[in-house]
Amino acid sequence: MAKLAVSGVRANGEANLSLAVAVRPGDGLGFRLAGAAVEEVPPGGETAAFRRLLSDPHAGVLAVEEELLQAVPPRLLRRARERGLPVVLPFALPRTVGEEGRGRAYVAALIRRAIGYSVKLGGGGA
Repeated sequence: MAKLAVSGVRANGEANLSLAVAVRPGDGLGFRLAGAAVEEVPPGGETAAFRRLLSDPHAGVLAVEEELLQAVPPRLLRRARERGLPVVLPFALPRTVGEEGRGRAYVAALIRRAIGYSVKLGGGGA
């Protein structure tokens, strides 16, 4: 499967880091249509899938549905955060019509940690 390239350069000079997405079975179609590599993780397979995704040397961003991330041991999450790459980006899929995804606070904290100051993420819509 083709992977979506993310502009960037690793410490060893490698370019074109990839985006991977981890979701529950049946939730990956939209991400695949957008060109992202998708791992559909059944209940009970979270830790093994997370380790496998983290071991990809070309991974730049690992987007993980919040429900999956809650099942990953905190120690493994801490090690992933300390490594820096891939950046673990939790998200929540809306489960009902009109529901917004969650995760703004976490994304704001990631940005604050990366650039050194807080930003306010605006809402979408027209």
